Amino acid sequence: MKLRHRALLIFAIFVVCHAQSDFNGDPNDEHGGVPMGIPKTICDDGKVSPTYEGGSRFNNFAQPMHICLPEKINYQEDLPTSGAHRPLWAQFGEYVYLPRQRWLHNLEHGAVVFLYHPCADPDQILIFKTLARNCLWKHIITPSKLLPPDMNFALLTWTHKLLLSDPDYSRMISFIKTYALKAPEGMMFEDGQYKVGLLHPASIVSDAKDSVICPTNILMGDTAEDIKKQSEERLRKNEISRNQLTRIIQSLMNSP
Repeated sequence: MKLRHRALLIFAIFVVCHAQSDFNGDPNDEHGGVPMGIPKTICDDGKVSPTYEGGSRFNNFAQPMHICLPEKINYQEDLPTSGAHRPLWAQFGEYVYLPRQRWLHNLEHGAVVFLYHPCADPDQILIFKTLARNCLWKHIITPSKLLPPDMNFALLTWTHKLLLSDPDYSRMISFIKTYALKAPEGMMFEDGQYKVGLLHPASIVSDAKDSVICPTNILMGDTAEDIKKQSEERLRKNEISRNQLTRIIQSLMNSP
């Protein structure tokens, strides 16, 4: 009986070690040998919501490494635009909160990440979010307290970022059209599997491949109308004043 138990124990150890070896990292693989988009309990099952933002032996790599949980990832800057991340990328859309280790993988797939400070003006946040939703399908919207003190908004793409004190439509659209989809895996259009904290899944804007970025008719029509309707609803609920509503409408009239 003891021999049988010992044999079972050796077999169990072999299975666990063999499973872990699949995720130990291969220096000849640009992602460290960890496959993306495959949920694995011992690595990343897409169900765990990390509560940290970094702090371990893993730094930014020249090639974006896939790092398994529970290993933490240390970033050299508050708002990285490339670097190590989790194997599973996030489903596109708006989140209660999404950490860097998740949305960095979305950047690698050509997405635009829209960050806003949670204490920013609610009217400006509304305008910021609405433009994001109506410019392209491959987007992530999430609050972040890592923005510089004088900047309430940021747009990130692979290796590029735009910091703004307020949502400037003209600069935002120019940035998105210039850098969206231009990433190592920008032509991958599968949605992500991680969706912890997802509020609103992204909707198709032009088509499933975002062939037209920030369509003019949508920005001038649907976006403005959406913002106006939401603002009028907030006015009825006494969440904003008449002057604030007027200011929002004027900002839409001055946008491209």
